[in-house]
Amino acid sequence: MSNVNTLTIQEEEDIIARAMAEWEARKVQVLIDDDDIPENAHYLPLESLVEFLEQQEIPVKVYVDGENYLIKLRKRVPYDEFKEFIYSLTDFLRRGHWVKAEWSREKGAIVVKRWRR
Repeated sequence: MSNVNTLTIQEEEDIIARAMAEWEARKVQVLIDDDDIPENAHYLPLESLVEFLEQQEIPVKVYVDGENYLIKLRKRVPYDEFKEFIYSLTDFLRRGHWVKAEWSREKGAIVVKRWRR
């Protein structure tokens, strides 16, 4: 006969609350919808992008969405800060020979191509 440990409802709620607090405290939150990359494609590693974003002041969410990384700001910032963020992101991408970051009003996010052939 095996011994099964169970949690009380309060213990489970505490675990969930701690996990949510840790998630919210992260400067860069990553959500993966579609992480497939075509064979023989050159891609921008997620780890490199996250490492760069961790060094920035603005907290973001990164959605891995097929061909793109969608970067959404988690707080409102003045336009000058937003422009500086875009410029530094574009500079980071160019150093790795990637295209620039572009704002998409439709997606409400900064779009960065994940891969190219």
